[in-house]
Amino acid sequence: MYSFQLKIILATTVIIFLSSYAAADDSDVVVSSIKYTNDFENGEALTVVHSGKDEGTEYKYRIFDDDDDFPDNWQEITFNDDGWDVGNAPFGNKQSEGVNPGTIWQSEDAGGNDGNKDYIILRKDFVIDDTSVILSGTIKSAYTNYYAAFLNGQQIENCLDYSGYCYEGDAEYWNKDINIDTNVFVNGNNTLVLVGRDSLWQGGDNTTWLDGELDIRVQTWKDIPIILGDDLIIKVDFFNGDNENKTELNVTLEFEDRETAYEIIDIESNETYEWKVAWTPSRLGTHNLTAKILDQSLTKTIHVGYYAYSLNFSSSYETSELDETTQFYFTVKNEGDVNDNFSFSLSGIPNDWQYTFFPSVADLEPDKTANVILNVTTSNNAPAGDYSLYPIVRSQYYSQTTNTVVESGASASTEYIYKIWNASDFDNEFYTADYDDSNWNTGAAPFGDDDLNGNEPNTLWQTSDGNYTHIAARHLFNYEGDQNFSQIRINIAADNYYRAYLNGELIQDCLSWSWQCYGEGDYWDTEVTFNTSWLKEGENLLAIAGRDETYQGGNNQQWLDVEIETLNLKSSLWGFEEIYEELQLKVNETYDFEILVPITEKDIDEGEYVFTVWIINRGNVEDTYDVAVSLNDTVAFNVVSYNEVLEIPYNQDRNIELKIKLTDYVTQFSIGNISISINSRNTTSELNAETNVIARLYVIPDTLPPGTYAESDPLVNNSSFEVRWFVEDWYKNNEIMGNDTKYFIIEYITDSGTNGASWSEWEVWQNFSSEHSSGIFTEAMDGYRYKFRSIGGDNEGLVENKENKYDTQTIVDISAPYAIINLRTQGNITNLDYIEIEWDVTHPNITGYTAQYRLNKGNWTNIEENTLAKWTGFNVPVNGEYQFRIITSDEAGNQGISDTSESIIVDTVAPNTNIKEIPILTSSNSIEISLENLEDTFNVTLYYSVVRENQEIVPINWDKYGDYAVTDFPVTISLNNQFHYYFKIIAYDIAGNHLLNESYEELIVDQDPPQKIRNLEITDTKLVENATTDVVLSFMSSQSQDLVKYRIYRSTGENNNQTVIGELEAGELYLSYRDSKVVLGYKYFYSVVAVDRMDLESENETGFIVLEIEQEVVEEKEEDESNNSIFIGAGIVGLISLAGAAYYFISKNATEVIIPEVAIVDETQSVLDNETKESNFTEMDGEFLCNACGSMFKMGEDKTCPSCGVFEE
Repeated sequence: MYSFQLKIILATTVIIFLSSYAAADDSDVVVSSIKYTNDFENGEALTVVHSGKDEGTEYKYRIFDDDDDFPDNWQEITFNDDGWDVGNAPFGNKQSEGVNPGTIWQSEDAGGNDGNKDYIILRKDFVIDDTSVILSGTIKSAYTNYYAAFLNGQQIENCLDYSGYCYEGDAEYWNKDINIDTNVFVNGNNTLVLVGRDSLWQGGDNTTWLDGELDIRVQTWKDIPIILGDDLIIKVDFFNGDNENKTELNVTLEFEDRETAYEIIDIESNETYEWKVAWTPSRLGTHNLTAKILDQSLTKTIHVGYYAYSLNFSSSYETSELDETTQFYFTVKNEGDVNDNFSFSLSGIPNDWQYTFFPSVADLEPDKTANVILNVTTSNNAPAGDYSLYPIVRSQYYSQTTNTVVESGASASTEYIYKIWNASDFDNEFYTADYDDSNWNTGAAPFGDDDLNGNEPNTLWQTSDGNYTHIAARHLFNYEGDQNFSQIRINIAADNYYRAYLNGELIQDCLSWSWQCYGEGDYWDTEVTFNTSWLKEGENLLAIAGRDETYQGGNNQQWLDVEIETLNLKSSLWGFEEIYEELQLKVNETYDFEILVPITEKDIDEGEYVFTVWIINRGNVEDTYDVAVSLNDTVAFNVVSYNEVLEIPYNQDRNIELKIKLTDYVTQFSIGNISISINSRNTTSELNAETNVIARLYVIPDTLPPGTYAESDPLVNNSSFEVRWFVEDWYKNNEIMGNDTKYFIIEYITDSGTNGASWSEWEVWQNFSSEHSSGIFTEAMDGYRYKFRSIGGDNEGLVENKENKYDTQTIVDISAPYAIINLRTQGNITNLDYIEIEWDVTHPNITGYTAQYRLNKGNWTNIEENTLAKWTGFNVPVNGEYQFRIITSDEAGNQGISDTSESIIVDTVAPNTNIKEIPILTSSNSIEISLENLEDTFNVTLYYSVVRENQEIVPINWDKYGDYAVTDFPVTISLNNQFHYYFKIIAYDIAGNHLLNESYEELIVDQDPPQKIRNLEITDTKLVENATTDVVLSFMSSQSQDLVKYRIYRSTGENNNQTVIGELEAGELYLSYRDSKVVLGYKYFYSVVAVDRMDLESENETGFIVLEIEQEVVEEKEEDESNNSIFIGAGIVGLISLAGAAYYFISKNATEVIIPEVAIVDETQSVLDNETKESNFTEMDGEFLCNACGSMFKMGEDKTCPSCGVFEE
């Protein structure tokens, strides 16, 4: 375990005005916060300018023909680029790594070594608020072929001119990754400038690409998981909220009562003091950190965790065939105590195999498990055998510290004793401790022949014509370091093979060809972990050999450098060992072979001839082949010898040397047909094949070279096309010297797209045997012309002469013609049912156009086919959304489909929008006009007409009120009393369709209440029943003309709220209302109002009536024998009201006998005489009012009420 470490870092004072402490007490000095980070040096990564690949970042840009055209100060932050174009990165002319350019940058070959539009400058502004928190910066670039980068006018890298380091043939994310001095950044606006250059030397490849990304790392303080072994920086903030400065304050940081950090600080008023302390936790679990100042303290709890995992494979051994995918299933479990993200990789897999993990990462909480599938795909030529594969699992917290034991020559010019050998002289014992190297040379690594990936060799190692291909180097070194490291590894950069030893122990042998050994000198091609015990305390011997591959010329470069490192894994602090599970994948044996016969027929003239037959082992395992030969004519020919058994390693070949001899009996007509059979001996299934060779007697010398010619299509639309060749009939029919064409050499020249102005030198395309009569010419270039000629050769070596001749010519046209389409319409919506479409094409040799449309993004339908006109008319069949396109055809058969036109919506149907129904009558001062059936209405014209009521005219005279969008509704319109209003609309859709709808809405404004009624009279009917009677109200009608009804109110008090008791329809001049069964004993107030069509009430006409009850009492006296009645209360006289009064008396005798009720009514005087009878009718304006039922009528001779039948007595 690591020992406890604690170090106090220089504290800095940061002036931060905190409003939360502005009102602090005089003694308010507090610990405001405790924070930490476990990545103080590196900080957090931020991208301030994103790549165009990821974000489509926008730049100001300008394209130039030459760097001489660049404006002054173009790279400066103050340069004014307001007039420059704006475009999105990446900038290029074709797809790169599956990414499409955001802005097209197309250079142009101008001939020679120069071009046009081959330079581009990009400028991007971005803002940095505080440069003091920036720890580092990096500019990444993806480009072809050259580039430069500037930041705030400072050159970061200039690769605009040729060098092996700068040139990039293909754009990659990323070609360059350059660190930036943080002092280049400024607070506020910053400017990144990227420059791209496309090399057009000798025409170039005309491929452009430029993209970039700017990343920074900033210091942050975040509560993130801490793993044992992390180096922490603890930041404690103290705040002085007092009005006075504080000096010589003792502050402490306690680590669970163990070692405590101390500091004496000064804090100015209303400032924060930052104190940083370095601490490496020495144990797992919870730690309490307490900061103190004066009598204030603050404690922060920190958990120190660990990572661990376990693996469980369902099977560690599988088998596979060639080019087959095999799956290994396993689970990974988080055995640590923190959330972890595990990534997977595979070690030991051959370079030409493929593998994937699914999922590629596992994000697991503690004790959680994920199922993982490893897919391994073998190559199609993998040798049979068992392969060891090692899945590698890495926690996101995985880290290791390295200690360099032997430094590389590239970094430290490490010296070796070395010797360069020819392959045949190489001594395999070079690595032993007692090997005599006294006559060897001394030189520093790297060993090589030339600059490689920006590194120069310190010692020259140069092969020559296959010599000096081997080098051996020995390095003695002393090791006095810690022996308790986790791993040791050797890093090797070799071109092409190597073998390495430490103290006589073989680390890895890659000196011979192997699928996993070949290297090209990259740092580092190979990293090999080996036994930690091989490194000894004291003197050690590192021995390494290198070999340059010169087979078929090799790659003509040599390189060898090496480095040894020890590694300490963080996980060793808590005893966890990384898991390296070995998986076995067996590639099954595959048997196959191929026979090649260079010469199948031979005319023999010197008695013997050897036919060479090649057997190539196409399987993946060594095989033994049995060879059998049979001859048809054993009189004229003899089989002298051949190889009967061949042992051939996989992917190699051996020869059957078949020697044939002519006998004395051979003639010019003899034909020796030799059949050769080959059989695989080791395969478990039958595997054999045979071939034939033919021998003849050579008779007549042939002096006539073949006559041949080639043919090809004059115009093609493919980069690959057929070339055919033939033997001339005159040569074919010559039985003596002709008809023996053995092969055809097909040559070609091209005009390189100059339209026949200039032609290249003749080049050999291919050499074909006479069995072939055609071939596919590939990789032809668009716009190029190709001329072909066939040069025939026969068995005698005669070759046809076609100097300054060609047989056929082909023009390659693979550019599809594309039309630029335009619609002769205004806008993208119309109410026309006929649309004209026009187009333009710059492509030559057009053979026709097909115009198509589609409705509502459905299927495409032809409008016109194979026309040569550049326009057409389209009769719209139905309404909807229409799009158009043009298919253009040329003579080569290319067809180009134009971009789809902008959509145009055809709408010929007018909207049927109406005004929502409004009331015919209103007393309001305004009215809201609303719409219904909006459909696709876009705007509306509102019309109105207004006249005084009863002065209406026909037809209505309309005036325009205004134009409105549908969103303007409802529209409020002011109204005037006694006017008749009319409203109508014309609704338009966006296409301009509208209906001249004559329907309208109308209303009359009536704000005047009606006139009051006249001559209100209130009477009773003199009929009493159950202490109730009927009251009759009679009156003359109101003189208003718009009456609807009359409303009758009643209450028992003059100021009480009256209640509606009934209504009468208007229309009669005289009206009466009977209020039935009115309870006696109260005074009743009645009101009658006239109600008009607006439900407005007139002033009320009011009256009252008193309905009282009086009791009559009769006393009987014994002395008085008369029965005269004495009325108690005789002094009560009749009360007079506006409508009269009624009095009811109840009399009682001395024995309180109840006298039947009698009603006495008198409008002018009190009448107590029951025998006096009043009239049942009252005369009013020539008519009579029935006092019984309230009806008005004209009196007839019978003097009877026609309504109730009461008659005049």
